[in-house]
Amino acid sequence: MVKRICITLSLVLLAATLWAQQGVKPVDIKIQSGEKWWGLVVDPTTISLPFDTPFVVTTEELSPAHYKANMLLSNRGRYLWSKEPITVGFDGKKLTVTSKADSLLKVEKAGRTLREAYLMCCHRNFPPSNLEASEVLFGAPIYEFGGPDALLYTQQDVLKFADRLGELEVPTGTILLPQGWNSPSGGMIFDPEAYPDPKAMVDELHRRGVRVMLTVTPYVMAAGRGYRQSLKEGALYMDDNGAPVVFQSRMGYTALRNLTTERVKELSMQLEQLQREYGVDGFYFDCLDAMELMADNSARLEEFLAAWAEAGRNINVAIYSAPMGQQLGSIASSLSSVRNYSWEQLGESLGRAVDASVLGFSRTSLAADLNFPEGDPELVVRTASLAALLPVAVIPYSVWTLKNIEPLKEVLRWRADQSGYYMELARLGASSAEPLLRHLEYQFPRTGFSNCRDEFMIGSKWLVAPVVSGSEVRMVRLPKGKWRELSTGRVFKGPRVLDVDVSNGLTPIYEKQ
Repeated sequence: MVKRICITLSLVLLAATLWAQQGVKPVDIKIQSGEKWWGLVVDPTTISLPFDTPFVVTTEELSPAHYKANMLLSNRGRYLWSKEPITVGFDGKKLTVTSKADSLLKVEKAGRTLREAYLMCCHRNFPPSNLEASEVLFGAPIYEFGGPDALLYTQQDVLKFADRLGELEVPTGTILLPQGWNSPSGGMIFDPEAYPDPKAMVDELHRRGVRVMLTVTPYVMAAGRGYRQSLKEGALYMDDNGAPVVFQSRMGYTALRNLTTERVKELSMQLEQLQREYGVDGFYFDCLDAMELMADNSARLEEFLAAWAEAGRNINVAIYSAPMGQQLGSIASSLSSVRNYSWEQLGESLGRAVDASVLGFSRTSLAADLNFPEGDPELVVRTASLAALLPVAVIPYSVWTLKNIEPLKEVLRWRADQSGYYMELARLGASSAEPLLRHLEYQFPRTGFSNCRDEFMIGSKWLVAPVVSGSEVRMVRLPKGKWRELSTGRVFKGPRVLDVDVSNGLTPIYEKQ
């Protein structure tokens, strides 16, 4: 109670200050009976979605490492959107919104549901631009070929990995090459010692129906000619003492490039050349380490990520290990904000996927090159299973080192069977703004699912309940209607709560009848 009073007083003072300084009147939104609100940011440490506990947040100050938006959406069909940063306070009974720059803040009424508020807000303020829905991103899994020995891989190892996938009888997809395929100097050219004929390698994979993506990073090895040249040219990120920032990664001691406009343009041209000359199908832009290095400098991180986004602007198939701030944009982005993974991180990734879909970020995946604790194969399999169900399925390399991946293979086969449906949803979403992955409140309005963040819908047809704990039983809530259980064929009538035995690695999936 004391905390709520203090936050409310802070909100009043903040709103009064902004009004007095800028002449902008605050907008008060009284919460209606049963009304829930979403928006601002996907970050449970800052705000829970839908809004639950009191807070005061300025979107301009939110970390660029999270999905964020100057947007508020209600499950009663109301919404507010601003081109400029906003300050929002919530005391449990009302929302108070102010802006230093936007004097036209207004609560709009779109209908009676979260879906209607979302679609109206999107189409009026940042409409989808009929982006191409690439089959590489949505039509098949992306199998990461990585690990601690990535630096030692050769083009023969890549072809052997393709053979291995065939032996495992998993659906054909895309192979993602990790860091180490390119020159140690950081240039976007194949290392001639490890990849003497990359065109032949890509052609052979294409002949087998396998596509190829390359990992791109803003790093350079912190030794040798390339490093010295970058240091001489002032092309490296420097600390407050004027020394280059050097950190340890899988590749060894590594330095971070300073991304100027010219360097980003050069990088983009090199990537386009790789596509033209070798037939490379796409790129994974990995900057997780850089984000951790700049975590305490939000402004510099924002500037860095904006430059990094430019590198892939002309690339049709691009996945980023950061949100990149593009609602309904062409960039696919990962939900994982850290590289060291755990059960807690897995649960958070599931919740972020559900929350991000409500804020207009629908091309989500898990990050590549994740670190898993030793001795926990179930965590690896469950992580890969969640990854296979997301709009963009990036399957972590660690799963291929395990003996028993039958539960994952079942999920991958289901994803392959539904590839046409995923592609259809992606194509429709490119013009309609409808998310592929949907919050249950979005699909089944006002039926008690506003706080459900551990299940989601794929379109209007499939309900998925990923397992994100080591428990042998998964509670599943079914909405109203008839639901066919994929694993048994049994039909259940909802609303209903099921306790499903998942001790055999099963992922509960239900088809709407």
